Amino acid sequence: MQIPLFRPALVCAVLATAVAGGLAADATLANAAVSLAIDPASGKWSATWAQGAAIRDAELRVESDGAQIIGASVESAMRSFSDELGAGKEFRQVWRTGAGVRVEREIRLYDGSGVGLVTLSGRIVNGGPTAAKLGVTRLIDATSWQLGHASATAGANASVPPAAVYGAKLIHMAVQPSPVAVAGKFPAEQTYSGSGVMAFRDPVSGAGLTVGYAKADEAKPELEAKFATGTGGVMLQANARFLGRTLPAGATLELARVCLMAGDDPYAQLTTLGDAMAKLSRLPARTGPVSLWCSWYAHRLSVSEDLILANAAVAAKHFGPLGLNIMQVDHGWQRADITGDWVVNERFPHGLKWLARELGERHGMKLGVWVSPTDVAATSELFQTHPEWMLRNPQGQPHVNWKWYWKPFPNCYQLDTTQPAAAAHVADVFRRLAAEDVSYFKIDFIGSQTREHLLPLNPEATPGWTVLRRTLDAIRLGSGDAWVRFCNAPPLLSVGSSDGSYGGADTADAGVPGMFRVLKENGAILATTFWLNDRAYQREVCDMSMRMQASVEEARLRAAIMTLANASISWSDEFQFLPPSRIRMMQQCMPAGNPPMRPLDLFERENPSVWNLKPKNSVEAWDVVGLFNFDDKPGTRGVRFDQLGLDAKAEYAVFEFWEEKFLGVLKGSVELVVPPESSRILSIRRVTGAPQLIGTDMHVLQGYHETKALRWDAATLTLSGKFSRMAGVNNRAFFLVPEGYAPKFEFPLTPNSARLTHVAGNLWAQEIEFREKDFAWTIPFEKVAPPPPPKAEPN
Repeated sequence: MQIPLFRPALVCAVLATAVAGGLAADATLANAAVSLAIDPASGKWSATWAQGAAIRDAELRVESDGAQIIGASVESAMRSFSDELGAGKEFRQVWRTGAGVRVEREIRLYDGSGVGLVTLSGRIVNGGPTAAKLGVTRLIDATSWQLGHASATAGANASVPPAAVYGAKLIHMAVQPSPVAVAGKFPAEQTYSGSGVMAFRDPVSGAGLTVGYAKADEAKPELEAKFATGTGGVMLQANARFLGRTLPAGATLELARVCLMAGDDPYAQLTTLGDAMAKLSRLPARTGPVSLWCSWYAHRLSVSEDLILANAAVAAKHFGPLGLNIMQVDHGWQRADITGDWVVNERFPHGLKWLARELGERHGMKLGVWVSPTDVAATSELFQTHPEWMLRNPQGQPHVNWKWYWKPFPNCYQLDTTQPAAAAHVADVFRRLAAEDVSYFKIDFIGSQTREHLLPLNPEATPGWTVLRRTLDAIRLGSGDAWVRFCNAPPLLSVGSSDGSYGGADTADAGVPGMFRVLKENGAILATTFWLNDRAYQREVCDMSMRMQASVEEARLRAAIMTLANASISWSDEFQFLPPSRIRMMQQCMPAGNPPMRPLDLFERENPSVWNLKPKNSVEAWDVVGLFNFDDKPGTRGVRFDQLGLDAKAEYAVFEFWEEKFLGVLKGSVELVVPPESSRILSIRRVTGAPQLIGTDMHVLQGYHETKALRWDAATLTLSGKFSRMAGVNNRAFFLVPEGYAPKFEFPLTPNSARLTHVAGNLWAQEIEFREKDFAWTIPFEKVAPPPPPKAEPN
């Protein structure tokens, strides 16, 4: 098939006349961003984007009853469409088999998309008299792809293998930087394999190509690609393995929806994918953070209702005014400390409803609980009563999935929620707990259901994928309006089912030697999944310990990765014994709910380490940059101001939060040495030429939550404003006082005096005692003569 040159005008043309219900030659769809050519006879297609990216000679492959069933096309048609993602032109094809199985595919080209959005989807319809056994379906099976910014001929951008951000597993993503040349040569072939999404970026031009699943309800999403140095992309596949699932006579199976995008902004491609996941979800996406305390790192299995209430008293005093309102009881509240029977044990003698009422009446808090609804211990009443509800091994027996990690170490099984009775049981568990006034659920160990060797009784289910989807639906059904958080659930199944979700390792107790690797992993996951947050769901991090055993630098990094990622705030220490310094650091991360974060070095490091947020409130806008060093030795980190979309020639005041250090008035860029396994947080504000606020010690974003008013009056030389925090805390705000100005101190001092503390140079601080939550202030200044220039040294 001849690949068409890019057509800048919108085209929907049939390049030959219709023959026998089909189209006799290539058909073309095009707009200002992308051109598609489809061969109606074979179903092959090629796409070329405006900046040169391309996918060529892509086919659809569907396997049923052990054979490929894509045959001659019996229907090909172009038409306009409108769906949840927008409007445009669609090419639709249908293939039929003698056995009565029909395959339908739609390729959609969207108008007005800045990323050149194309989607592929379809369905398998069994119109025959008997069930069909499904195998592998490939919505995309392409032999060539390129990244662009060169000629669209073979070999373009083929000298350097691209970097990739990809779904490393079902539950999280990873970065594969572009390989480093050895003796001027790159590896002969680079392989990319993962799940959910692959975003490629050319390290020379910056051009990007993204392939990602926006919806996959019926089978695990898989992606594979290969890049040959000197040739370019030589293979690209989007696969779904149905693992022998049967499609009954008369039934229809919807295939996944895959998005294709290309252009100069891979970040926009990823955020477009996140938006598409939310828009195409079976259930409305749920977003927005919460703030809570979790009992796990504080008490493990010694947790009790008395300890919950004691910690709630501390939480209400120090964190309640900043938004913390949930006390979540982790593993250890349920009978026998095992999974399966979700009723309270002897450490909660008054029951959950009583505890929820006491939390509310005494402290204004809500109750949350940890539940592992699909994990069933052999010693539980549930297993003893319903062993037939468990997933099975190939011999048809309940499969031992693992041994429980804690005493009494029973064998554990997984529920088969493709069985209606088992799914109803899961929904009933959450319905009952919600009736006991539990308003937050932390759901654990459900990822085990995706293990494909655990077989459901229902042959019409895809092992692993369908089972977990039924579980998540049952949880959502039973929990009602409660806030639901999944631990290690695939993103595509979490949309709409969860309010929040995280993938990756636990963050572990703070200060444990040799465990920094878990923070490194969590930092990478939070960076690479930035595009999911507040789109598909609220992205989370494992509950965060900040206890005294951790160094100050470790505690700073723990706080920073959670807060700058805009995750929910979830503390997990014994609050009664935390020192004031740690309580203060935790307060500096609250309230939850920050602007979106973007990792600027997303394609450059396995652990992206330069995170940018753009706070904007009713009074000003500025940049915050989190610099992270996940290595065990000092490292240089920095950012160019043009990377932030700022004027490279303008002057910016840069203030570092943790050290409360003014880095100066800078042009072009900022760079500093970050200690090992630590973080630094920069506020970057454009210099106004007058006295101005450049930072606070109240919140890591340095003004976003606390600054409610800010005004410079050039006529009266006064700077005024209002901060809002919480009564009972002391804080500081930092001001740049440029040459030619000075705070106006009256002698003797009066209520109208400046009342600033000189820190150093042109940095001044206002010390605030919040007797109430609001603090209004006015600072007078006066103009002064600039200091004389230094005398020249004599020759």
